[in-house]
Amino acid sequence: MTCFFCKGSMVESTTIHTVELKNCIVVIKNVPCLKCDQCGEVVINGEVAQRIEQIVAGFEKALTEIAVVNYSAA
Repeated sequence: MTCFFCKGSMVESTTIHTVELKNCIVVIKNVPCLKCDQCGEVVINGEVAQRIEQIVAGFEKALTEIAVVNYSAA
């Protein structure tokens, strides 16, 4: 796969995904993705995006202001 922006090569990697809710910030580490080896653009597939939504939904009513979660452990 080639990068949409710079046409570099997309390689399997991990990234950090951050979501800001109205009462909490959720940081998800080690999210599987494709990352451009030239410009750093990140692409997340549908299955991973769906799992991220499930993880974030679990924190919407949390009483914490910041939550840091490891993707593979969630």
